[in-house]
Amino acid sequence: MLSRPILSDLAASELCADLDALSDLPADDLVQLCRDVLTGLLDKHCPAVKVRRRPKKATPWFDADCHAARRRTRAAERRFRRSRRRAGKLEWDKRMKLMRSLYADKHNRYWRNEISVNKGNSQWLWRTRRTG
Repeated sequence: MLSRPILSDLAASELCADLDALSDLPADDLVQLCRDVLTGLLDKHCPAVKVRRRPKKATPWFDADCHAARRRTRAAERRFRRSRRRAGKLEWDKRMKLMRSLYADKHNRYWRNEISVNKGNSQWLWRTRRTG
């Protein structure tokens, strides 16, 4: 539902002001006028906002094995969604369990190694406690 200010601005625009004058315009000019008026109204009532997106830090333990497992799981999901067969669902579930197990194993091995390597560096250990 459009709000009252938008409706009143639209009613006051060239599109709605003098309909008799618009009847003589060719279709291309009407399309251009419509585009210009609507773009102006959008810019006024809903201006574009520039959003900065900070890049997400890469998960340090996610490697080629994890990538391959994710691809196999997604492929099994697509096959199931196309066929809707019980065997496809079971295969997808099996792949999901394997992928999650691999992720957990890689995650645990990575952090156990980081902790053992930096055993004497408590500052590093406290600083990285939330990144895993």
